[in-house]
Amino acid sequence: MDERVSFLAILWHLLEMNVPFLILAPMRGITTRFYRQAFVRHFDGLDAEMAPFIPTVAAEKINPKLLRDVLPENNSGLPLIPQLIGNDAADFVNMAKALHDLGYNEVNWNLGCPHKPIRKKQRGSGLIPQPDRVDALLETICAESPCKVSVKVRLGISNKSELMNLIPVLNRYPLSEVIVHPRTAEQMLDGKVDLGAFALAFQEITHPVCYNGDITDLAFFQTVNTCFLSLRKFMLGRGLLSNPFLCEVIKSGNPQTKKPIERLCAFHDEVLANYQTVIDGDLPMLGKMKEFWAYPITNLSNGKKLFKKVKKAQRLSTYQEIVKEFLAEATWTA
Repeated sequence: MDERVSFLAILWHLLEMNVPFLILAPMRGITTRFYRQAFVRHFDGLDAEMAPFIPTVAAEKINPKLLRDVLPENNSGLPLIPQLIGNDAADFVNMAKALHDLGYNEVNWNLGCPHKPIRKKQRGSGLIPQPDRVDALLETICAESPCKVSVKVRLGISNKSELMNLIPVLNRYPLSEVIVHPRTAEQMLDGKVDLGAFALAFQEITHPVCYNGDITDLAFFQTVNTCFLSLRKFMLGRGLLSNPFLCEVIKSGNPQTKKPIERLCAFHDEVLANYQTVIDGDLPMLGKMKEFWAYPITNLSNGKKLFKKVKKAQRLSTYQEIVKEFLAEATWTA
């Protein structure tokens, strides 16, 4: 079956059944193909994934390495949406064409990355306060991209009204979706999400909307779901990395998880094995696996001690012994 048809069929079925559609958020350096491949083998409930952003470049500068993470043969089996970041319409279209050639029918434009170096280059959230520039970019992008285009946004850089000023521009174009993270860029991931500001944006956006931000447990998901009854799509980032069972919990409504430590251990071992196929040397491997543990340690009874020891490890064999020892004694607290 054509991937696009399959994706739409799954989405339509979930909407008919009033079941939330759950998407893995793009987390640069973490939710790589190696992580995604292992994740879907060990955990249920996830419906689609968004790949970490790819910078847009001129056609003659598209290095195959830029597309390696989204090569179809490397995908997990779930629908995958590549994400692009950039501020040049021609470069965006060129990259969209390259992705279309790989079989993709949708790309996401990152207008939400909060990192200051990205903002200073007028990319990511740096474009939110510039509705006229976004308008000009979308005019070309939507006219010439062979892929459908969605956007991922924040409330603004420092002023929450910046997204509201941008929404009329977004509404003028045939976007497939608008993903809203209700924080400003300057907040980064600090403080609480602003559900009031999200409500205002949700009311004004004429496209399908996906909610993103702080879905870390069943209770908060149910809060958002209750407040916005017509909202059916949700993107999960840190909450899912911290608790990889979260999609299962949301779909079932049951916070209890069977054999969590055993399953987490198997997942970890597969991620490690996946990275070992492309990374040589203990220190680069340890760097990747330390990133891995930064999230689930929050839900392990001995997580802080584990992470402290893992950070000090200098040899991969030592690291593996530490992880085995701590997981044997751990309980899952989520």
